[in-house]
Amino acid sequence: MPYAKTRWWHANKYTPVPTQTVNWLKSKNLIPLHSDNEKLPLIAKVLGTTFGDGGIFANLNGIFLSSSELEAVKEFGEDLKLIFGNEIDSNSRIIEAGVYSHSWCYQNTNRNIIRLFQALGAPIGRKSNFNTEVKVSEWIFLSNKTIQDEFFGSIFGGELGTPTIHKEQNRLTSLDIGMQIVFNKREKAENYLNQIASYLNSKGIKTGSIYSYLPDNESILLRLQISTQIENYYNFTKNIKLNYCKYKCLKLKDALTKFIEIKRKKYNELLVRGYNKDHILKLFNVSENFSGFLNLISLPEVKEFPEKSQ
Repeated sequence: MPYAKTRWWHANKYTPVPTQTVNWLKSKNLIPLHSDNEKLPLIAKVLGTTFGDGGIFANLNGIFLSSSELEAVKEFGEDLKLIFGNEIDSNSRIIEAGVYSHSWCYQNTNRNIIRLFQALGAPIGRKSNFNTEVKVSEWIFLSNKTIQDEFFGSIFGGELGTPTIHKEQNRLTSLDIGMQIVFNKREKAENYLNQIASYLNSKGIKTGSIYSYLPDNESILLRLQISTQIENYYNFTKNIKLNYCKYKCLKLKDALTKFIEIKRKKYNELLVRGYNKDHILKLFNVSENFSGFLNLISLPEVKEFPEKSQ
């Protein structure tokens, strides 16, 4: 801070803004922030949104989350209040967003909140430009599984591309995490996607290569492929959280239900035709201990999809 802004500090007439921020966060038991803080999983959940459909404005004037589901942005606001207290409500608002008002955006302008998430590694400004390197902070990987699951669950809730049954009824379409960035920042973006792949691999989820596509001369679209082989997709749906996105969760389960039913029908057809079980499992590329297929487990109940904003 410039001397002109601090010279009266000793006389208790003016406390520099950064010190005010630290004192406010101390009053919320967020500084120092220890690994056993009971609010840390919730903090990680909110932090993950800044890597997807949320973020922090480049001028540090607001933290936000955009979604086609009104309930998702309301949940985001409630989570912030659980972390920082009800007083932050005075700095918040929910607005209709999108060209045709088909989405919602929660915004909060409390600078103390913004500074904490900035310090924890939230990307600032437009992520597609990668002017500031977007990467998962090391403290996330050093944290326990609950914190990691909440953090990455918010990334998947915003950025996951969900599959449908292919028109040929023999496979699922692509399951992936994608991002479009300026061409000369490709390496940084690939490093970030590889961090996501490392997390998925640690959960036993198989990932493939990073697919690239050039929509124009200035940008590149990158997609981290996640295996849609039936056993891998089942494990993904069962073991990976998706935060702030009920609609996408239901789409995942709906595709899983339909795909397993297709496989079961084919399995029985092959048995009738004389194929032995081991040969069928080899054709389907599933392991013998895949109880989700062999033992005809009860599939997740797929309730009615929530209505998106009209």
